[in-house]
Amino acid sequence: MKKLIFIILIFIGFYGFSQTNDKPKKVDWNGYTQLRATSNFDDYSSVMVRRLKFWLKSTPEFSEHWSYKVQVLFTSWMQERFFLQDAKINYKTGLFNFDIGQFVPQYSLQWTQPDYNIPSLERAIAVNALHPTGTMGVRDLGVQANFHTKNNLIETHVGAYNGYGIKEYNFSNQGYMLSHKTAVNIPLSKNKLQIGYSLMYRYADNMQIKKVLPDTLLYTGQDIRYNIFAMFKSKFIELQAEYLNADFDDGMNANGYYLLSAINIKKSQIVLSLEDYENTYDDNHNPYYRVGYNYLINKNKMKVFLDNYFQVIDGSIDNYSVSIQLQMFFI
Repeated sequence: MKKLIFIILIFIGFYGFSQTNDKPKKVDWNGYTQLRATSNFDDYSSVMVRRLKFWLKSTPEFSEHWSYKVQVLFTSWMQERFFLQDAKINYKTGLFNFDIGQFVPQYSLQWTQPDYNIPSLERAIAVNALHPTGTMGVRDLGVQANFHTKNNLIETHVGAYNGYGIKEYNFSNQGYMLSHKTAVNIPLSKNKLQIGYSLMYRYADNMQIKKVLPDTLLYTGQDIRYNIFAMFKSKFIELQAEYLNADFDDGMNANGYYLLSAINIKKSQIVLSLEDYENTYDDNHNPYYRVGYNYLINKNKMKVFLDNYFQVIDGSIDNYSVSIQLQMFFI
């Protein structure tokens, strides 16, 4: 708790310092929390701080070309510890910009969408597992070049990274990772249609890749992944889907997909999804279903989730859990 108070005071201090005169502020901050209760009505019940995030970032007044962002996370899933997520610098020139530091590599559709903006309670299992650093802290250390056309019809990204994530630093790492993502935004009147793909190559050096390869395996070799995605958004309906695949030496493979839909009726949102994930060592290959209801009290700044998540095995509901979550922004 002392660390939590200390971090909050640091962020408020930075923000307050930037407001001490009448000049336009050069730094901005915000944050939000997600408080969740979950139960399977049998042998498991839990109350947690799913996320408590704070970030500092520069405003346009800071510089014409340079910007920065620092973000930290507190979550019960990490034994109540603070975790540095983003620490990046960006340089912009014309239609190009470049990220340097620690950040999320551009890969997959759902991992470019903030978790507070996603209709479902959690990202799909396949997305969390098969993002290049999904089980290693999601972020990585590296550099990424970004480009978009003037009308934003096409956006593309190319990056080079250490490739082992950020959960622990490996001074003797001999591997590396390259990634690429391209998305095409097709204008449809007031609606939005996006299609795209992602590619990744990693030479892994003595790495543990949890939830993809056996936990006991320290893998050295090639890790080649690809991803295709599509998204449609209108005022009343949101649809998106992804397929992700990873191939390793000796024929090892992992793949998965999800289909996610949301129906918007004023402040209410009905959520339906189907997802599946398979790898070479796990025998549970039955898809998961999600049926949810969200009430947007103040859009995404304050909303309540009611989520039902389960599998259907041999005609009966299995591995069922229900969750209630409150999401609230600080500003």
